[in-house]
Order: sequence, then C-alpha cells, then structure tokens
Amino acid sequence: MEAVMKKTPVWTRLARWLVGTQSQEADDKRASLPSLEQELRDCLEQMRHNEQRFDMELEPELIEEVIYEYQALQSRYRYLQRKARANNLRAIL
Repeated sequence: MEAVMKKTPVWTRLARWLVGTQSQEADDKRASLPSLEQELRDCLEQMRHNEQRFDMELEPELIEEVIYEYQALQSRYRYLQRKARANNLRAIL
C-alpha cells in the first residue's frame, strides 16, 4: 500500500502556487508603502528647503540652478503621487 501514493493533481498544486505567489506579491506591495510615504515626505521637505534657498539666493546663476532643481523636485513629486494613487494611498501628509 505504501508503494502506491496518492499524488496531488497538477491543477491543485498550480492553484496553491498561484495563491501563494499572489499573497506574497500583496505582502511585498504593502511592505513598500511605508517607504513610498517616506519618499513623499522627503520630497516635500526638499521642496520646502529649495523654496527657502530661492528666497535667500543672490547670484543669478545660482537662482537659475535653484529653479531647475525645484522643477526636478516637482516632477519627482508628481511621479510619487501617481505611484501612491496606484497603491490607493490617500492623505499622507
């Protein structure tokens, strides 16, 4: 009797594997959310710091540099917002 072992059907094993993979992906997604929230906060802090730098800068070349930096930060912030919306994050601030 021991020689004849029941094997689990392929479809059952495949379904178990798929469910395990999906739950692992969901766990990975949830684990990345705090870092996304922190990235958004950091980006906002950098934007505030950049605005302060703009207010205090006197050299025309450096003012231009601060403006380009601010535009880059705005672009990054928009990207992070889209990513947050895709993960159903709301009101992080």
